[in-house]
Amino acid sequence: MKTVRWKPLRHPVLALTITLAVSVSAQAQTRKTNNTSLQLGDRVVVIPAPDGFEEAASQFEDVKARFTVTEDPGNALLAVHLLATDCERLRRGESGPFNFYTKISVRKTARERDFSPSEFAAIPAEFRKSGAAILDVNGPTMKATLEHLEKGVSELTKNTAKVEMSQPENLGEFDNRPNVYSVMLLLTYKVQSGLSQRVTPVLGGLSFVRVKQRLLYVYTYRKYESKADIEVLRDFTKQWINMILGAN
Repeated sequence: MKTVRWKPLRHPVLALTITLAVSVSAQAQTRKTNNTSLQLGDRVVVIPAPDGFEEAASQFEDVKARFTVTEDPGNALLAVHLLATDCERLRRGESGPFNFYTKISVRKTARERDFSPSEFAAIPAEFRKSGAAILDVNGPTMKATLEHLEKGVSELTKNTAKVEMSQPENLGEFDNRPNVYSVMLLLTYKVQSGLSQRVTPVLGGLSFVRVKQRLLYVYTYRKYESKADIEVLRDFTKQWINMILGAN
């Protein structure tokens, strides 16, 4: 296989955070399941729900639509997990935002592409080399990300939205092994839509996971309230990734 130099961070790292900052209220269209099967070319990847969570995009069309509209155009949204208690709130017709949630995406151009062990092993070096520049809030990539998010939130709320984001703070790598590379980020975002304004500090776990030779972007998010949240999200992410690898 020819080695292709690729840029794994071209998509917005915390796009999901903005999605759920917008109120969501919907009735479930399908019944919940414990496992989600993803068809990626000729491979089927099984994603078990984290303990205490449910896959929500398949249950709530409104959730799927809202996550999709703020997803990077080059990515395909595969799954969204919300706490089971939050899904129950949605079934009762209540709304978000939510403080703990996940997302899985794949690059559209790589949905059917095999990634070799050597290609995956190059990801940490690529992140260390290019991550700071790509995550620079004043750089072209993050500026384009914010513009895309503002457009998506404006469509969702039917109001002109203004999205501001602090400089993401890289809290370091927390899982670096064959087929898994995870880093944690901390940032604060502010969304102004109409007369409504929300300012929220968020932890984001960004993981690259190689499953059945496919490259998945596994995101985990938790509202930041204290340093204890860092350990909670780190342990949660590692446990869930172990569940994903074990299911495949």
